[in-house]
Amino acid sequence: MRRLLLLIAFALAFAPATFAQDYSDWEFYVGYAHERANNGADRLDTTARRILPNGSTAPVDFRSRRVPHNGVVGEVVANVHPNIGIVVNFAATFANTNSSPLIPYAHALFGAMHYHAKFPNNDIACGSGGNSRDETAFAMGFGGGLDIRAGRHVDIRAGEIDYIPVFFSHKREDNLRFSAGVKIK
Repeated sequence: MRRLLLLIAFALAFAPATFAQDYSDWEFYVGYAHERANNGADRLDTTARRILPNGSTAPVDFRSRRVPHNGVVGEVVANVHPNIGIVVNFAATFANTNSSPLIPYAHALFGAMHYHAKFPNNDIACGSGGNSRDETAFAMGFGGGLDIRAGRHVDIRAGEIDYIPVFFSHKREDNLRFSAGVKIK
């Protein structure tokens, strides 16, 4: 409770700084979501009792079980005023209730790629730019893979494959990347 009060006090102390933010008509947000949620089983049984093998019953406390969920969250904001916006929020989280050591995943990545190449002094590919070339371009990555749980803090990445299009000013380059290794968590 004390942490919650400190968080609220911190947010209120810095609230005036939010009025100094740049104004944009639209805002978009996509991110990872982790939720430790009530498993909801307490709403399914009105008696909150479990039948034992000998036929007697015992009370059950389902609320004490928190189930971890992983997923995505996204938001679209239409700002109608510098301090007022209409928000559409969506989230999808999933719990793996079995104890399978296999963890499949998929991802979509958006960012930039920087290209740097050095050529021999007599190479005509450099033109008047000397013997090196630099270029930065928008890039995306779409792919997925499979992790295998090896311990509480270690997974073995059996394999990951990504399709990586890079949009240089002169053309699009299509690339594939395969990787495998160890993930520490």
